[in-house]
Amino acid sequence: MEKKTIRSGAPFALAGVGVMAVALTLGIGTISSYLIAAGVGCLAFAAGKRAFPDRVVLVESAPKSGSAEVDALITEARAQLDAIARANDAIADPALSAQIEDIETTCRKILALLEEQPGMLSSLRTFLRYYLPATLKLLDARAKLEGEVAAGSSARIAGRISEAMGAVQQAFHKQLDALSEFRFINLESEMDVLSDMLRSDGLTAQDDPEQDEPAQAKTREDEEEDPFAGLFSRGGK
Repeated sequence: MEKKTIRSGAPFALAGVGVMAVALTLGIGTISSYLIAAGVGCLAFAAGKRAFPDRVVLVESAPKSGSAEVDALITEARAQLDAIARANDAIADPALSAQIEDIETTCRKILALLEEQPGMLSSLRTFLRYYLPATLKLLDARAKLEGEVAAGSSARIAGRISEAMGAVQQAFHKQLDALSEFRFINLESEMDVLSDMLRSDGLTAQDDPEQDEPAQAKTREDEEEDPFAGLFSRGGK
């Protein structure tokens, strides 16, 4: 996220109005009239700055994953999330709106992980190419039905979309959990590689193979219990 300053044009407009008011009432042409106009303009500008101060907002910076394909997909996904937020603004159902906000937050966390580790793309293609656009399509349809729902019609379709959003919300959380697990497994793998390199260079003591065997058996047992152990090695979805 980056900070962006949004400056209001109101102070300049008020300064111009102040100068114009002096010109219309006192006229412009003498040194004193210019000084009065400048003073009034400055006072109006200062009042405008107090009434309409600059705003500092946080905006998403352009993705920098190191992969042009990943950056393009993240940019596209962010645009879809912005569209989901606009659809949510048109929906009056508080419970559904809360679900949509959670889905958006979860998805932005997924995109942050992808930017951090672009190698996750193979596990997220289906998510980015199908699930996210399908979610947007459903919510756009729901937003367009808002007037009919408020009038008491289309309740059945609106109800089905709400049920679908519950399933989508759960699926997005599972996707985030799976990616977090992948990141942890990937870190363990990097540590194992580093440990092997240190042993091969004689920088650490050689382990006794007989002593290592129980630990290796325990590792295999942990992987069998881990539901994500082989998920990403097979390409995920």
